[in-house]
Amino acid sequence: MITCILTAAAFFAGCGIKNDYTKKQMFRLYADGNAPAAPGNRATGVPLAVKRLDISPEFVGSGFVYRVDQNQFTLDYYNKYMTSPARMISDVIHEALVNSPQFAPVPKNQIPDDIFQLWGKITALYCDRRNASAVSAVVTMALNLDRLNKDGFTSVLSKTYAAQIPLGKNTSPQAYIQALNRGLDGIIKDILSDFKKLRDPADNQ
Repeated sequence: MITCILTAAAFFAGCGIKNDYTKKQMFRLYADGNAPAAPGNRATGVPLAVKRLDISPEFVGSGFVYRVDQNQFTLDYYNKYMTSPARMISDVIHEALVNSPQFAPVPKNQIPDDIFQLWGKITALYCDRRNASAVSAVVTMALNLDRLNKDGFTSVLSKTYAAQIPLGKNTSPQAYIQALNRGLDGIIKDILSDFKKLRDPADNQ
């Protein structure tokens, strides 16, 4: 059973986590490590829709979540995501994938004959502070990729993607969000790599 401590007093005093920020700060998630498809190659990608990802209840709020023990998390009221993390991560993944050579946005006012849909659930999204000398950003999501064409729905890919990025000496909220962005970037690259192998089996031999 996971215990979530929601009081500011417990967060700052009882858990021993230092936070020098006295005002609320808002942060945005992004992934910018993927080179966008060249205009001439954009049409070669398959149409992709990304359904809003579900998220485990422990991480649904906008405040940063810190893991301080095996089954104990704390909520930061002062450092938050600009919007709900599930929505922001869904948007980040969608934008990065449709700007890659493998995928393309779904055409407006038109339903393609062959379309892919990505959906799933974020199962972990937190800053791991159980070891003060090895703080890290953790993100895990179980994703499914389906294909819809004249033959109906077909499951193309079902996989859990995870990233744990060390923060190093700088454990500030800014450093956490930067590490989390690197983790998302790595997951997106893994999705693209897995999809490419499915589309080009010869590359995986």
